[in-house]
Amino acid sequence: MKTINCWDDLSQFGILPLTGEACGLMYRILCDVTARGKRVLEKALGIPDLNLADNWNAGSEDNPHIGSVMLARDVLPFIGVFALLEAGCPEVWLTKSGGLVGIERGDSPEEVECFKQFHAEDLARRFAYAGTAGDRNRHMMSGRVD
Repeated sequence: MKTINCWDDLSQFGILPLTGEACGLMYRILCDVTARGKRVLEKALGIPDLNLADNWNAGSEDNPHIGSVMLARDVLPFIGVFALLEAGCPEVWLTKSGGLVGIERGDSPEEVECFKQFHAEDLARRFAYAGTAGDRNRHMMSGRVD
């Protein structure tokens, strides 16, 4: 199981928090983004080819930062759900405290059931790519997905 409980937890998914001081309202967090993080944001926002601001740091040679974005602190669970789903978790659970738990494909059914029973009072909602077209629903009249 993978968890996301704070902004630093998004770093492994290519969204790297830098500072809250960049926002004049002190409401948003400036984040550098790798190619992987950009894909997560595009999926979450439903915006293909998301145009990012310039990156602040270079990143590493094998995982460069390709842009930056200012994200409101309130969107951590929203972005985190898509980060976990895009990382291959077939389901993600939002807890009442705002944390996320991603069930990984390698987690045994017994382990998952034990987790659900033990944390039953704290689980708020389950997310999975279960639309008629994965993360989207197919329009019934036109067949259009996007």
